[in-house]
Amino acid sequence: PVPSQGGGGGCLRAGAGSNSSPACFPSVGVKLGMQSIAVATACTIYHKFFCEINLDAYDPYLVAMSALYLAGKVEEQHLRTRDIINVSNRYFHPGSEPLELDSRFWALRDSIVQCELLMLRVLRFQVSFQHPHKVHAGELATVSGGTSSFFSFVFSDDLTKPIIDNIVSDLIQIYTMDTEIP
Repeated sequence: PVPSQGGGGGCLRAGAGSNSSPACFPSVGVKLGMQSIAVATACTIYHKFFCEINLDAYDPYLVAMSALYLAGKVEEQHLRTRDIINVSNRYFHPGSEPLELDSRFWALRDSIVQCELLMLRVLRFQVSFQHPHKVHAGELATVSGGTSSFFSFVFSDDLTKPIIDNIVSDLIQIYTMDTEIP
């Protein structure tokens, strides 16, 4: 397919024909317990899909749910379609009850799976991406002595209150100097 001229949208449709990332992915991803890499993969899949297909040809909400589902598989963080449906439904319709396991639910579930297959074909099965923050996370792990958690590096036992106070003081001084430069 030829890339569309007005493709790319967002869960919240931040403007007709915009190429912004969908605003729903971070919120829905967090509620689903997804790692940031999987959320970034979902955003990339969604964006690349709508670069190939016209935004008006497919329901962006269905594509968003399918992108989350596919990203979970790609990043080996498998998600249940039922969870994706319920969390997405609550995001798109705040205050609503979880969907009943009726024919509407099963039709939506089947649509997500069919849309996932369509996305794979449109993207020519190229759904693995090198995300910049994945590299930075690896660098942080190296700096922190092989620990995979950023917070264990930031809040290590070596970091005492006087050291933190000095760092904050230095930062304030740097920012003050920046504002004084003509």
